[in-house]
Amino acid sequence: MNPLAAIAVKTVGAAGVAALLGVGAVTALAASPSPNPAPAAAQPSTDRHADRRAIRGAEVESEADILGITPKALIADLKAGQKVSDLAKDKGMTKEQFETRLVASLKPRLETLVGHKVITQAQADKVLDRIAKGYVPFWDGIHRKK
Repeated sequence: MNPLAAIAVKTVGAAGVAALLGVGAVTALAASPSPNPAPAAAQPSTDRHADRRAIRGAEVESEADILGITPKALIADLKAGQKVSDLAKDKGMTKEQFETRLVASLKPRLETLVGHKVITQAQADKVLDRIAKGYVPFWDGIHRKK
């Protein structure tokens, strides 16, 4: 194979994995282990923030599960100006109840990401610790940079 073509294949493969992780295909990867390890996984990703996107995707999936909606619907609601706090109140949940359910839902997702070496155990612990201390992602909506 041409060396330039090999680099292009590896780049496209890494970008595809990062996109799948961002959309929430982590649970699909965990459910069906591949018969052989992917050689592209051994190479470092060119995406500097793949770990942050993976964590954010896991948070969105967990919050959507708790609210009983799809992650796409949650993202659409957030972009429309809704807050997770409003959606949780509509479901009859307090912030403390939501936090407890979020930790329970998010922990296995983060463990999967750690197992696939997308994030470190320290990153997963930090996310869970922040939630335990009262920080709920998107509780007050999306805060965009000005």
